[in-house]
Parts: sequence; structure tokens; C-alpha cells
Amino acid sequence: MGVDKVILRAVLSTLAAVALLIVFLFVALVGFYPSTMMEITYKLGMDSQSIRFAERAYKRSGDVYYIAYATEVAIGIDCYGKIDACGEKFIADEEFLEYCQAENGAYEQYIYGQVCVAKYEEEKADEAVTRAFELIGQNVFPKHNAVVAVLVTALSENDTQTVEKIKGKMIETQGTVTEADRPYFDEILALCNGVNG
Repeated sequence: MGVDKVILRAVLSTLAAVALLIVFLFVALVGFYPSTMMEITYKLGMDSQSIRFAERAYKRSGDVYYIAYATEVAIGIDCYGKIDACGEKFIADEEFLEYCQAENGAYEQYIYGQVCVAKYEEEKADEAVTRAFELIGQNVFPKHNAVVAVLVTALSENDTQTVEKIKGKMIETQGTVTEADRPYFDEILALCNGVNG
């Protein structure tokens, strides 16, 4: 019986040491390697935690990839508060446009649209419309822009007040839109008129 106790004690000591090592490694990953934890939690389906670790990695490194990652994961789970918060940080990053160009030509407008729709879904319709027009810029009306994204969302929810606000702002700017963008602009304005006219 003495030998059995010694073996049992040795096994328990080994298991305790392994458990402590795992806890130490986990704490080290959480504290010192948020980018690694971001990937691990995402693969485990822990999307909210993955966003949090991506935000921490971005804060620590300043690498635009991490805030883009956080924004995209938030979009994937329709977490409007995080889409708004992370998306605005992503847009404000000085490497945002370069990152978008590396993705594809429509990516910039996609992010703008997602951020503005998130604001709308957070019941900040006026802010969503104002921000959407800010993000378009002056004299242009690119395809699938943030204004269109908010408009489509408002139409799907029968929100005539927001549609009217978009229509009013479009009428204010219609004389400044470039000839290249005019057909698309007119198509979207006609959509507003068709609903409210």
C-alpha cells in the first residue's frame, strides 16, 4: 500500500504541475499575446471575446489589421455596438484607405455602409444619415455607398421619416454630383421619390 500512495502522490503532483502550467500559459497569452488569443477564441466560436482581444491587440500595436479584424467579426455576428465602435476606429486609422485598396475596390464603401447601418440599428437614425453623407464626401455618389445602405435598411423597416431625411439631403446635393455618378444618384433619388411620392 505504501508504494501505491507514493505513485498516486506522484501522479497528483504531476497533474497539479500540468494544470498550473496551463493556467500560467493561458494568463500569459491573455496578458501578453492578445493577437494569439484573438485567433484562438475565434476558432472556438467565441466571437465577442475575439473582438475584445483584437481591440486589445490594436491598442497595443496600432496595426490596422487588428481593428479591421474586430470590425469584420462584429459584422459577422451583427453586434451593432461593436460594428459602430470598432468601425469608427478603423475608419479613423491613417492606414484605412491603404488597407481598403489592398482588399478590393468596394471594401471602403462596404465598411462605411456597415458602420452607418449599425448606427441606424442602434436607433440613432439621424446620426446614421448624417455620418453616411459625411463619408460619401463632396461631389461624388459612389456605388453601394453608406447612404444607400441606410436607405435600404430604412425602406425594409418602413421608416418613412428616415427615407424623407435622406431624400431631402440628396435634393440639397444633387446639383454638385459629378456627371459620372449622376445616373446612380438619380436612380437612388427616384427610389426615394417612388416610396414617398
